[in-house]
Amino acid sequence: MAFDGVWQVSENHNFEAFLIVLGIPANQRKLAMDDNLEMEIKQQGNKFTVVEKSCFGTKSSEWSLDEEFENTLANGSQVKGTFSLIKSNRLEGHFKILPDGKDFIIIREAEGDKLEQIIKIAGQESKRVFKKQCTSPKS
Repeated sequence: MAFDGVWQVSENHNFEAFLIVLGIPANQRKLAMDDNLEMEIKQQGNKFTVVEKSCFGTKSSEWSLDEEFENTLANGSQVKGTFSLIKSNRLEGHFKILPDGKDFIIIREAEGDKLEQIIKIAGQESKRVFKKQCTSPKS
């Protein structure tokens, strides 16, 4: 599976614009920009488990392709939406921030040891590039 592994952020492009749209205070934006977010992804068929470790803590989510689920962003915002597998190496998620209703899109595309995550919200687009650290352990 293209997404399986431990991924660490290596580049941010226009990421602060996304954080501003979310209403993240300047001091927390600075922490997020300098953070070495680590994301472990495990895929079993249509089910995904994602564990994110950052300076804000560790959070995990489990969801299945094309099934609506709720999740919490690092800033505590609740979101609801779905991820779909567009290609074997490309996920596209459509979400709504609760309760303000802002729509946003997350695209994750894995190619070898690189994963690009594009986030589109309120006319802003940011990109985060992750490098694969290792293959996730088998459960």
